[in-house]
Order: sequence, then structure tokens, then C-alpha cells
Amino acid sequence: MAALSRRYALNLMGSFRLLGPDGARIDIASRKGMAMVAMLALAEGGERTRGWLQEKLWGQRDRPQAQGSLRRELTHLRDYLNVGAKPLLVCERQRVMLDLSQIDVDVLSPKQGGKTGGVATGDFLEGFDLAGEEGFEDWLREQRSLLEAGAARSDAKGTAAVPSPDAEPGPASFVDRPALAILPFANLSEDTTLDYLCEGLSEDLIDRLSRLRWLPVIARSSSFAFASDRLDPRAIGQKLHAKYVLEGRLKRANDGFTVAVNLSDAVSGYSLWSHRVPLPPHRSQDALDPIVAELVGVLDAQIDYAEQVRARGNRQNRLEYNDLIWRGRWHLNRLTRADSEMARQLFDQALELEPESPEAIIQQTFRIGWSVWARRGGDAEVAEMRRLAHRAIVADPDDGRGHMLAGIAEMWQRQPGRARTLLERAIALNPSLCQAHAQLGCHYNLVGDPAAAIGPLSTAHRLSPNDVHCFFFIGELALSHWMLGKWAEAVGHADQSLIRRPAYWYSLVVKINALVGSGDLAAARRAYGELMTVKPDFTPQFIDWTPFVDRTWNRRLAEGVALASGEQKPASRRRR
Repeated sequence: MAALSRRYALNLMGSFRLLGPDGARIDIASRKGMAMVAMLALAEGGERTRGWLQEKLWGQRDRPQAQGSLRRELTHLRDYLNVGAKPLLVCERQRVMLDLSQIDVDVLSPKQGGKTGGVATGDFLEGFDLAGEEGFEDWLREQRSLLEAGAARSDAKGTAAVPSPDAEPGPASFVDRPALAILPFANLSEDTTLDYLCEGLSEDLIDRLSRLRWLPVIARSSSFAFASDRLDPRAIGQKLHAKYVLEGRLKRANDGFTVAVNLSDAVSGYSLWSHRVPLPPHRSQDALDPIVAELVGVLDAQIDYAEQVRARGNRQNRLEYNDLIWRGRWHLNRLTRADSEMARQLFDQALELEPESPEAIIQQTFRIGWSVWARRGGDAEVAEMRRLAHRAIVADPDDGRGHMLAGIAEMWQRQPGRARTLLERAIALNPSLCQAHAQLGCHYNLVGDPAAAIGPLSTAHRLSPNDVHCFFFIGELALSHWMLGKWAEAVGHADQSLIRRPAYWYSLVVKINALVGSGDLAAARRAYGELMTVKPDFTPQFIDWTPFVDRTWNRRLAEGVALASGEQKPASRRRR
């Protein structure tokens, strides 16, 4: 009788096949169970966080449902795999690990000539798919592309060339886009049991930031090869072809812990932004999610601004596609009509170079949206914005910004059901998209549900407190509180909005109405004088354009302004 190999054997080339140490086939009944084994086998060290697995395999479900499904699947897998003295599958609180020291994986074993257990090679996971799980399908396409690239290198060199799983492509794939490398967070707490927390936080950031379609993020298998406390960010950026490097350190602070993060320009080595975040006492996934989401929102804004400044300083006579996009964004964020026209010209040039570019389509849609709001545009402009937004969705259905812009257009066309569906889809695609949360809050205000608006508006402000559009988030919070009859809170938020943008007429209108509601007519009249100073062309038509579903709210806002202006007597003011 032949001696037992005492090792498991996993074939991923061709159909999925798993053999036990005795050579007998292990039949895993669930396709998601098979997918999980394959994903762990190709992960560095054989491990993934629970959150990563939930997102890839149960991305269409709510978090509690996904957590429950993962727990059940892991219970079944342990029954299949942990039959020997040493467990093959290790499940911890935050991560899951396949012990690669016990298993031969065909795509990782070039010495076996592409075979494991005598099974011939074929396509990677031949005929395998998980209907509706886009996260898994993206991973599957990526692995197939990497293996095809490895096979091409092998043919060229005449030697076996098995690509590393999750390996990052070379610099040519970025096409001068601002790639970000996130290093493994360093545990400086002297508590080694928190190593998992550092790794989990940095891995979650990679996963979440990868949803920002405009920003390439270096794969974990490449960036985790560097320790953030050992190399200069410039050296890391050069090796990984990254423009930006993010480092993190876990430290003790009083009775708890904090995470300090630092974003560096990998070209100059200068620090662009640093932040310290206290960790909650109970470090569950649900407790950590808001922290990760906040970091993603701020990093999005910081790198976006840095690229705008870089492009603005580029004095080349002929601008390339990326410079056109970033210069256009710089002008658009100036929030003036002249800059909006300059942005239109730059985005038009970008679209001439790359007509089907999702980024150029999205930025031109943003510009139209700003123009519609600033000039209270008509139905034709809103329809054009809607058309472009849906074109952006077709160009890249995984970019939440396209869905958000389509939702705004539907909202302005007074289609609240469609608007809400699109905005919620945008948030599902990118939970850190602060403007989508803000627009969802705006939607609730416009349909007459201000209590529901406060949550998403507060989330938007928390995700990106220094966003160029923060005045809008806070102005909508002022409107929510006015609609609820909370006059002092409405005035406070309106003032905060006006600090950020003194000429924002909408916040001044809300402030005037809140002061009228509180009975302080003298202060309301002073606020009206301020409105006419910063917006001398203001007319009641500005308020009339606002797309409330119940136009009673338009009338109430107009009545408050008329009362403060002296055009209407206090006695004629309808009391709520």
C-alpha cells in the first residue's frame, strides 16, 4: 500500500478539486464554501479578515445577515476540513486562516509542473461563478488576469512563472493616476494580542478605498511587504509606483488606545495630513466601521485636493487627460460661474481625448449639476444632467458617484422614489461617499421628513468635515431643524454654514425664517439685510425653484423672508 502524503491537495486550475491527506476527495457542498477555500488559498499567509470575506461573498446582504451567513459557512467548512490532529481552517474573532503549511495548491506549486495530485491544468476555476456577488466576480477576474500574465511571462522566458496572488500590476497600469499605498499599521502598544487589530484596520482601509474608482490602491500583498517604521515613504513610493503613502500606528493613550495616521507625498516625502483617532472600548467590527469610513472620506478629499493643486501648477502647453481632469476639478471647486465655464472647457477636452472615460463623464455631470443649482436651471439642463449621469453608470456601474448624480437629477425632477433608490445604491457602493449621504438627507428634507434627514446629513459632515461642499451639508441641517420647529438649532447650523460660505443665500433664507419663528424679528431683519448685501440679485423665485414635493414649504420660506423685508405685516404671518 502506498504511503499517505499527509498533505491536502487543492486544484484551482480546471474544476475545483480538494483532496484530503489520504488522497480521498473532499466534496464541499456549498459553492460559497469552495469560493472561500480558493480565496484563502491565494491570500498572503492564507488569511483574510471576516469583513473582507463578507463583502466578497455576501455583498448584497445587510451586515447582520452577512455575518450570520459567514458564521454558518465557516461551521460547515470546519466539519469538512478539520479532520486531522491539526486544524486546516482556523477561525478567529476578526480573521479566518487556511494553514498553507498543510496544503499543496496547484497555482502556487510550479515545481509540480502545474499539476497537483495528477490533475491536468485548465482555466482557473473553470465554469465557476456566484450569481449576483460582484465582489467575488471582480476577484475571480483579477486572479484569471494575473495567471494569464504569469503564463505569458513563462512562455517568454521558457521557465515556470507562477504569479503571486493579488500581485500589484506595474506602473504602466496606473497611466499616471495617483496610486495610494497603505502600509500595515504598526503596533506600538506593547500588546502583541492587538496585532490583528492593526492588520485588520489597514486591510479594511484598502478594501474601502478601492471603492473610490478614481484612486488606484496598491494591493495588500505588495504594500504589506513594507513596515511603515523602517523605510522612507519616498523609497516605498518608488518601489510600489505610488504617489501617496499612508502609515498608521497603534498607541496607548490614557486608559485606551489611539490610531495615529499620516499621509505622505511619496515624491517629495512631505507629510500632507495627519490625524489621531481614539478607538472605542469595544473594538467590534460594527464599532470600528465608522472610524474606517471617516478615514476614507477624509483621505478621498485630501488626495483629491493635492492632485488639483498639482495639476494647477503644471505649466505644460499641451495638457494630458489626467491634467485636464484635475485642472477642471480645481476650477469647479472654486464655485464661481467663470470657473465653471473653464471647467466645462477642460472636461470637454478630456472627453475628446477619451470619449467613454467614466471619470470625464462624471466630472462633466458634476459641473452641470453645479450650474443647475447655482443658476436654478430649467428642465432641459436637468434632463441633460440625468442623461450624462446614466451614461456614467453604464461606463462604470460600480462607481457610486454616477448613481448619486442620477439621484440628484431625479430629485430635481420631483421623482423622490427613484432618487432615493439611486442615492441608497450610491452609498451601498461606497459607504464613505459623503456627498451621497448629504444628498440623501436633502432628499428627506424635500419630501417633508426632516427628522430622517438629520442622520445622513450628520454622517456626511463626520465623513468629510473639511469638504469644499460642507456649507451645503450644514445648511441642510439648518433646514431640517427649521422644519422641525427647532429655531435655535436652525440658526446655529445656518451660522456655521455661512462661516464656510458667506454668500450661501439658502442658509441665510433658513436663518431668517428661524429667527422669525423664534419671534426675534429685529434679528431676522438684520439677516435679511445681510442676504441683500451678499446676494443683491436675490428674488422670491430662488425659493420657488427649490424642488420640495409639498410646495407649502416653499411658501413658508418665502413668507418668512417677506416678513423680514417689511413687505408683509407680522399679523398676516400664518402660525404653525
